[in-house]
Amino acid sequence: MKAEIIAVNSHLLRGQVANENARFLARELAPLGISINRSTILKDDAEDLKEALELAKKHSDLIVITGGLGPDKNDITKKALSEYLDVPLVLDNETQNRIISYHQNSGLTMPEYNQLQAMILMNSTLLENVTGLAAGFLYMQEDTTYILLPGPFDELKPMFLEQAYPLIVEELLDRPIFKTKKYSVYGLTLAQLNDRLSPLIQYEGNPFVGIYFEKDEAEIQITARASTEKEAEKRLNKTAKKVKEHIGDYIYGKDEKRLAHVVKQLLKEQGKKITAAESLTGGSFLDVISGEPESSEIFEGGVVTYSEHIKHNVLKVTTETLEKHGVVSPQCAIEMAENARHLFEADLAISLTGVAGPSSLEGEIPGTVWIGLAQEGKETFAKKFHFGYKRDRNRRNSVLSALNLARLTLLEEPIEDQVFLETKDEQ
Repeated sequence: MKAEIIAVNSHLLRGQVANENARFLARELAPLGISINRSTILKDDAEDLKEALELAKKHSDLIVITGGLGPDKNDITKKALSEYLDVPLVLDNETQNRIISYHQNSGLTMPEYNQLQAMILMNSTLLENVTGLAAGFLYMQEDTTYILLPGPFDELKPMFLEQAYPLIVEELLDRPIFKTKKYSVYGLTLAQLNDRLSPLIQYEGNPFVGIYFEKDEAEIQITARASTEKEAEKRLNKTAKKVKEHIGDYIYGKDEKRLAHVVKQLLKEQGKKITAAESLTGGSFLDVISGEPESSEIFEGGVVTYSEHIKHNVLKVTTETLEKHGVVSPQCAIEMAENARHLFEADLAISLTGVAGPSSLEGEIPGTVWIGLAQEGKETFAKKFHFGYKRDRNRRNSVLSALNLARLTLLEEPIEDQVFLETKDEQ
C-alpha cells in the first residue's frame, strides 16, 4: 500500500514550526508495510489542497491530511475536501456539545467558525479528539482512503494511535498480526549501524527493520507481520536474534527506554544513590538524572566545578594535580569523582572534565574528555574519550558516555581502557 502525507499549515512554510507530524506518521506507517510516496506542505489555500489531492489520488491508496481543522477562517481543510469529493459535511453532535461545554466552562465566547471543528464528512468514521476540540475522520471513496487529523502534534498523536491506527489495520490491511521489538542503542554512529546491519535493514520488507537515529542515540525497530501470532513471533524473534548478533554489545535497553531511565531503574533496584561533579558539561548530567521521575530516590545533589578555583576550593582537587596534570587528565577526573562521592555520601559518583571546544585547552584538542567513576568499595578509575570538534555534540556525548559507564558498572559488565591513578602515575 502506498500513502501520501499532506500538511496544510502556512506556519510550516514560514519556518515558524517544525513538521513533527510527517515524521511521526511515516514512522508509524512504514512498519505496517505502507510506504510513503510523498510528503507535501501546503499553505492554507483551498485550491492548492484540491490540486494536491488530485495528484495524490493518482499515486496513493491512503492520503493522510494534517492541519486546517481549527476554528479560524483560514482553516480550510474540511471544506476543501468536502468540495473535492462532493460529499457534504455533517455535524457531529457529541463533538459540538464538547466544544460548547468547553467555552462555557472557560468563560470564553465561542468564535463564529468554531462549529467547523465538529463537522465531519457524511458517512465517514469519526476520529475523536481526546486532547483538543477539532474532530478528525476516516473516509473511503472508491479505492482511496482519506484520513483527516489535527495539526497540533499533541492532538494528532493520540488520535492516530488510539483511533486511526486500529482502523487502518482492521479495514485497510485485512487484520494482520503485528509483533514489534525496539532496541535502544548507544556507542555506534549512524554509519557504523548501517554498516553492521546492512544485511538486515529493510524499510519496505517483512519483517520491517529500521534505524532511527537522534542526538547520538539510536533505536532499532523490528516489526513482523503475519496471519497468525505464532508466525509473527517466529519472524520477529529470528530477525531480533540476528540484530543482537551484530550490535548486541551496544544495546542498552528496549521499548523506547533512554539511558537515563535505564540507569535510574538500576539504581532503584540496587538501592543506590548517584552524584556527579561536572566541568565541561556544566550540569547537563545532573539535569538528565534529576529530570527522571522519582529521581529523589536515587539522587540528592551534585556540583558543577567549571573553574580550577572551584575544583580546588569546593571539590578539594589538589593543587599538585591541577598544576602537574591539569584539568584535562585522569588524575583530575579521579579526584573529582572520589571527592564528590564523599561530599554527597553517594554510592556512585561520576566526574566529567575535558575540552568541549571550540578552542583547545592544555594542549588537548576539542572533544577530549576524561570521565571518572568512583563507587563504594571499588577502586576509582577514569576513561578517556574523544568525540570530535562540535561543542554541543561533545557535551551531549559526554553525558551519554557517563550514563553508559554508570550502567555498565551497575551491571558489573567489563569496561575497556580503564585508567587507574597508580597506572597513570607509573607511565
